[in-house]
Amino acid sequence: MNLLPVDGSRMAHWKPTLSVWALSCMLMLFPLRKAAAENRAEYRYEDYREDDGRMSVQTHSVWFEYELHQKVTARGSYTHDALSGATPTGGPGLPGGKYESVQIEDARNAGFFETAIRAGRTLTTPQIAYSEESDYRSLGLSLSEAIDFNQRNTTLNLGIARNFDDVSRRGWSYYNYKGTWDFLVGINQVLGPRTVVTFNVTFGYADGYLTDPYKGVNVSIDLPPYGPYDGSDFDTRPDVTNDAERRPNHKFKQVAFAGITHLFAPVNGSLDANYRFHHDDWGVIGHTVQLTWNQRLWKRVTVSPLFRYHYQTEADFYRLRVNSDPGFAGSRVAFDTANNFVGAEGEDGFQTALDDPANHQIITVPAYPEYYSADYRLTELQTLTYGVSVMIELHEQVSLLLGYKRYDMQGLNGVTPQAMYPDAHIFTIGLNGKW
Repeated sequence: MNLLPVDGSRMAHWKPTLSVWALSCMLMLFPLRKAAAENRAEYRYEDYREDDGRMSVQTHSVWFEYELHQKVTARGSYTHDALSGATPTGGPGLPGGKYESVQIEDARNAGFFETAIRAGRTLTTPQIAYSEESDYRSLGLSLSEAIDFNQRNTTLNLGIARNFDDVSRRGWSYYNYKGTWDFLVGINQVLGPRTVVTFNVTFGYADGYLTDPYKGVNVSIDLPPYGPYDGSDFDTRPDVTNDAERRPNHKFKQVAFAGITHLFAPVNGSLDANYRFHHDDWGVIGHTVQLTWNQRLWKRVTVSPLFRYHYQTEADFYRLRVNSDPGFAGSRVAFDTANNFVGAEGEDGFQTALDDPANHQIITVPAYPEYYSADYRLTELQTLTYGVSVMIELHEQVSLLLGYKRYDMQGLNGVTPQAMYPDAHIFTIGLNGKW
């Protein structure tokens, strides 16, 4: 379902898109490592915990790289995520920060395998990736081509990825299909012995079931001077969702990424800086800036503080409430003078109201919008991520990683309750080995 804000930060009940993951792994991670001769393996444990006990995610992952032949390298990874907690459904909420939520408890198992094949100045990398949990399955296929020029100081990166996803919900006996395509073109350029720059552009298209089955909207009629009449047969719960959300069944996105890495030799430090621009036809425009400083200390310790800022605009179809009613959209309904529902067109109560206009009100229920969602992740918002990691070389071939990040999200549309936006602590521990 790809339910992340466009900065890609981990959030409650997310569904990462395998095709984007595949392209990122092959076309961004690999160029930084392809010169390394060692076989290597990595293990990571990450603990993501939102404030107030809202949602937690524990992740175990392993990654390996092994040289099968002088010109063939195999890589793979396996990830296990355990999710538990509650996430907002999209209900408008009540004063005091209370909102409707759904309990989530699930596990995700995912992995990929790829081979990088060197032939002259080209590097070809096919990959297969798979992810599964109780209500979501994803198969991803991708292929990248890296072509070296200018004595390998310039590398042209090309990539294509195809994803086949099945989306369900706990309690459903069926799945809905979602498919995605991603195309990437980029370049890595060595500017000197201490500076490397990267630029790439990704075009992505998704179609099928792009709605989140766990999200909904509140439906209510508010036609002054008559006052509010709550939706779903005019129920009396304007603080909860009473109809499922509906997103467009297609999305076209464009993403541009630019980064630079520069070594400051006099201080044994390096700076990684990058900027990411996102645009899609849902009306979301995103800007993400990340800065990481890597400082070498005492020969065996590297300290890396990180700062990331993300801002995005609101989706065109976001709304906290739908001003209609699923049962009576586009038709006339009647109320008595005490605002009690009497009946709709074709019912006896409605005819009674027509015959006694002095004691009744007749209103026309607005038509339903084509698309609507009250998911706070589609609102105008900003996020801040900041923290530090420490890499300690325990041995020439073994390193220990310790990390902490703070994630803060703030809504900016002035309508969505601030309590819906999560803040979280993220702890990481890992081991790297090479041989």
